[in-house]
Amino acid sequence: MVTVQRSIEMIGIPTVLITVEPEESRQARPPRALYPKGFIPGHSLGKPNDPALQKWILFDALSLLAAEPMPGEVVERDYTSG
Repeated sequence: MVTVQRSIEMIGIPTVLITVEPEESRQARPPRALYPKGFIPGHSLGKPNDPALQKWILFDALSLLAAEPMPGEVVERDYTSG
């Protein structure tokens, strides 16, 4: 996935990765990445019956698009107390 991100970034389109495996993502060095703490594979935006939480996570991910690329940095956010 990160290879695709890099290719997209090279043509001038910013990207962001939402990951539930932050250590693996750091090693792959995506241009921008968000780790919603405590979530599991298949549920990177939380449970399917919580659209408010999903919108919150997507908003945070999209806000990273305005930032300069920082390969290897994964922004960690805790959504359990929201």
